[in-house]
Amino acid sequence: MSRWIAKNASLMLLSLLLAFFFWAVATEAEDPTSTMVFSPAIPVEIRGLQEEMTAYGAESARVRVEIQAPKSVWDQLQVDDIHAYVDLTNGQTGTRMVPVQVSVGLEPSSVTNVTPKEIEITVERLAEKEIPVSVRVQGNPTMGYIARTAEIAPQVVRVRGPESRVSRVTTALIVVSIQERQNDLRGDYEPTLVDANEAEVDRVESVPKSVTVNVPIIQWLDTRDIPVNPNLVGQPAPGYRIADLEIDPQILTVYGRSDVLASTTTLQTEPINYEGITQTLQTIVPLRLPTGLFVFSAQSTVTVTLTVEAIRSGLTLEVTPTIRGLAPNLTATVGLDTVIVILSGPLASMDTLDPASVEVTLDVAGLQIGEYTITPDIELPGDIEIENITPQAVPIKIEAYVPPTASPDSPN
Repeated sequence: MSRWIAKNASLMLLSLLLAFFFWAVATEAEDPTSTMVFSPAIPVEIRGLQEEMTAYGAESARVRVEIQAPKSVWDQLQVDDIHAYVDLTNGQTGTRMVPVQVSVGLEPSSVTNVTPKEIEITVERLAEKEIPVSVRVQGNPTMGYIARTAEIAPQVVRVRGPESRVSRVTTALIVVSIQERQNDLRGDYEPTLVDANEAEVDRVESVPKSVTVNVPIIQWLDTRDIPVNPNLVGQPAPGYRIADLEIDPQILTVYGRSDVLASTTTLQTEPINYEGITQTLQTIVPLRLPTGLFVFSAQSTVTVTLTVEAIRSGLTLEVTPTIRGLAPNLTATVGLDTVIVILSGPLASMDTLDPASVEVTLDVAGLQIGEYTITPDIELPGDIEIENITPQAVPIKIEAYVPPTASPDSPN
């Protein structure tokens, strides 16, 4: 038996090789292998970093991974199955290029290429120190109020991060605004960690992350908001009226003696004479402030705008229409005696309007024998308007002119 095996060993080996070959060909036909770049790009992890160290540079790093695998693996492959990482177990500090390694969680598969093959990583020792908190208050409270010194809790925070960054941090800066406030400003704020030039230092964090700031705001004068009342003198020209009155500002903040503040309900202006005006008047006028009262402004004036418009009136007339443009060989008969005309306009114009001057004409120029409806024409002064005409079209009949026949008793 052993002699037979020895004699046929080469033949058996050849059979095994042929069997494996045909199995591989059959497998490849059923589950073909392909090499492709996986999409999307894979984020790079940091592994092996010692506890007292920190690394940066890979926060946004991503790599493209080319993989060779059968179709059955490609059909199942997900982002979570691929891990790209850099190994920092050697503990070396400084900035250097570190190769990117990739592992694939599904088999059979192999990584054929990684782009980029290495990334720049900076490794530093972790450092901590305490720094003071500084609050910068911007703006001013409402007139009559003042801000006290800001209260901070805690007044010191601990900053933590890479040693080179921590060494630059000098202050935890908080900026708040108290513009136009009348009460305390209180809240929790995340400080900005800055260097001696107040430039923000990145890759560091403060512990605690937020600081409580309170800016007391107190009233230092008796103040009140009092409306402004313009002192108007006169009347517009006859036929005109005040359509609108605007005051800017309408309310002013004043301060002064408590008794005067308590008794003052409005702020009067100097007289504004609008006698006989026919158009809008805008004027800047001083205030008449009671003794002991003062305004929080550069000057004690307000802007008053009086909008004036003409008073309008109406008039209804019955007018007999007249014919215009009739050919000499024709005659026309109007189907009604009068039309009703409703007019409106400024009172002064309406008062001087002579009703007899309002003519309603029917223009029949170019018309031949027949029956028509004609739209009346009315001419009026420019500031008087026609509100309505009834009817809006007048029936008219045009016939041939027949001279009157002489009677037998007429003298020759």
